[in-house]
Amino acid sequence: MSQDPQNHEQMLAEIQRSQDAVRERVAKGSWSYDLTYASVAAAIVGCQAAPLPFNVLASVGATLAFVTMWRRWSERTGVSITGVSPPRARWVAIALGVLFGGLALTSVYVGRTGQLIWVAPLTIAAFVLALGLSRLWMRVYRAETAGRV
Repeated sequence: MSQDPQNHEQMLAEIQRSQDAVRERVAKGSWSYDLTYASVAAAIVGCQAAPLPFNVLASVGATLAFVTMWRRWSERTGVSITGVSPPRARWVAIALGVLFGGLALTSVYVGRTGQLIWVAPLTIAAFVLALGLSRLWMRVYRAETAGRV
């Protein structure tokens, strides 16, 4: 019942071509996507300093924006990626989440203590971090998925 070794090699080559095609569709990063992502992420951080219910409404709106971005990306590429795979790219996503959690909590604190002068620097930091880590995630994703069988 063994199959021809050449047939196995052909199957592996076809798997590699399929993986390369998926990686190429996904790895076509776009600056417009990254800038939109960074803007929405920065808005989440900045709006946490707003009083209730505006900070909650801003978070809901930003979450809906992220969901819309994810769905459009999935429809365009034909692949749904959550950011937590492959493993090394997962650490970039986790780092982004931890940093944004800290920035958002700091923004809440700033808003509640009336130190609103810090909202702009926090928002700018969030934008820069989101943009940089988004680009880094894509680089790590490309590197990690290249040559995988």
